[in-house]
Amino acid sequence: MVTAYIGIGANLGSRGETMRAALRKMAEAGISLAAVSAFYETPPWGKTDQPPFLNAAVRISFDGTPRMLLGVLQRIERELGRVRHEHWGARTIDLDILHIDGMSMADAALTLPHPYLTERAFVLVPLAEIAPALQVQGKTAAAWLCGMDTAGIVRAPELSLPYPLDLIVACDTAGGIGRAGGLLTDCPEDMAHFRAVTMGGIVIMGRRTMESLPGGRPLAGRENIVLTQTRVQAEGFRVVAELSALWTLLGQLVSAEERPIFVIGGAACYRLLLPYVHRAYVTRLAGIYDADVFLPPLDGFVRTKSRSGKDCIFEIYERY
Repeated sequence: MVTAYIGIGANLGSRGETMRAALRKMAEAGISLAAVSAFYETPPWGKTDQPPFLNAAVRISFDGTPRMLLGVLQRIERELGRVRHEHWGARTIDLDILHIDGMSMADAALTLPHPYLTERAFVLVPLAEIAPALQVQGKTAAAWLCGMDTAGIVRAPELSLPYPLDLIVACDTAGGIGRAGGLLTDCPEDMAHFRAVTMGGIVIMGRRTMESLPGGRPLAGRENIVLTQTRVQAEGFRVVAELSALWTLLGQLVSAEERPIFVIGGAACYRLLLPYVHRAYVTRLAGIYDADVFLPPLDGFVRTKSRSGKDCIFEIYERY
């Protein structure tokens, strides 16, 4: 496995979501994402009459040659709508190989290290965040950044991780999770487990799940977010209507303090947010109930832990 550093940028469309999609596609292609920087809002460079960028850096591990890696990244760019019209122009997504440990090369297709790596603050700011001691041309990334003009570069209030969420759910042996707008059954053991796992974190739910909470009150000791396109206002809940607003809100909430983020239902919320989940806490209830909503299949996950309780089984699934 080879360690490399990739620069990611976008200034057209839903920039943050496109960048997260690029990271997910890298993971799906067998590239291991070791570290991802924050997203940074940066002014355009080279050709300045275009919208501002979001930029980030990621440390990866991969098994292959630099040209194989370049081919994968260019395929991902095409799949996400990148069209190369003009040099340094606006783009939906840009994936640049910045550095590969122990390698240097220069040909028509690829130059390593990247020829502008030490000249661009918008590259060095996120790179120095995840690899300040990285040696590039005799100096560390942090040393190259020191004294460079970083005017206009600010950390964006938006989550950068491709899989930032946990999921927690109780279901019967057929995958049923609810009936008539409520839980399948009253299981005190699962309620205690849910409280212990989510306490102190952030919980995301749909409108119907919010309305099903006892007394319509938010869950105590947790930040409560409702994702719904229905115009609702509820004391103690933060309401967002779309994913872009959700990522911005989550970025603001975790910027000062790292907190786990849980998707807690219902079925539509699980379906929408499952692509962003990296861990699922699943309580398996004994038997089959008369459910009318079901948990989406956990495709791409593997069970890593399981323990038996008195009335149920507690499982943890991880994305592979």
